Parts: sequence; C-alpha cells; structure tokens
Amino acid sequence: MTDNHPTSNPSTEQQQALVSIYWDYQNIPNAKQANNLLLFANSLGYVVNRKVYDNWQQGNKDSQKRTFVNLGFECVNVPHSIKNAADFSLSIDCYGEATSSLYPHLFIVLSGDGYCEILIPKLQNKGKKVIILARQGNERKSLKKLADKFYFVDEILNSI
Repeated sequence: MTDNHPTSNPSTEQQQALVSIYWDYQNIPNAKQANNLLLFANSLGYVVNRKVYDNWQQGNKDSQKRTFVNLGFECVNVPHSIKNAADFSLSIDCYGEATSSLYPHLFIVLSGDGYCEILIPKLQNKGKKVIILARQGNERKSLKKLADKFYFVDEILNSI
C-alpha cells in the first residue's frame, strides 16, 4: 500500500516508522508472546503506543497483567457488561490515535475478530499501514486480504 497521507513528505518517510500495538487479549490470551511481539514491533520502527485490552479484574490475571506492565504496556480494563466491549474499546482508541497522528504510522493489531474488517479500511484511509496478528484457526479469512500484512502469532519470531 502506498502512503497517501497528505502530510507525508520525503523527510518524514525516511524517518523510522512509528508503531502502535493494540492487543485484544480476550482473542489472543498469551502473555508469553508479549516479549516476542515487542521484538517484532521494534524491528519495524519506534514503538510509541502499546495497549492490551481485557477484563483484568475477572479471574486470576495478576501475573499476566504484571508481565504486560513490566514491558511497558497499558492494560486497559474493559468490563464484560456489553458483548464485544474489548473490541469496541480497542477500535475506538486505535482509530482515535490514527485520526490525531499526522505522521506515517504502522498499527499492529492482535485479533482475528470480524470488527477488524471495519477498522482496517478506516486506518488505511488515514494513510496508516496495518499488520494483523491472529491465532491460527481463530482468524477471519478476509483479514488476510484487507491488512497490509498478516501473520499468525506463533510466526512472529520467524518474521523478524
């Protein structure tokens, strides 16, 4: 995909890419992959934002949350009072960042859910690139075609 963002110019395109990570932990509940994800993201540019969404007060998630916090993630608590609440919260935050950022930007979204079918084109229309990471067997097939790049979470290290 070419960057059609009106403010991009040769000097900003030559700079290191800004990378934001948005993780739907309800969809990909594997905190052990967090360090691999950061290695992957850092190989693509400078990580400016990292958020992980779940109902952190439900169940025993203290060790997972601690893993994320130690790696600099913001753990966004999303109570389950509404179906797909984490999906909605992630999408709103991600699109809000894309709308307010004037620079070329790369978004890594960890999810295989269908709501990404709406989010991806919205980000791309803002001149942003989108990488989707999903669990094998738990991904919406259309996401492979929509995203600029698509990987399965277990393949992250191979792509660095």
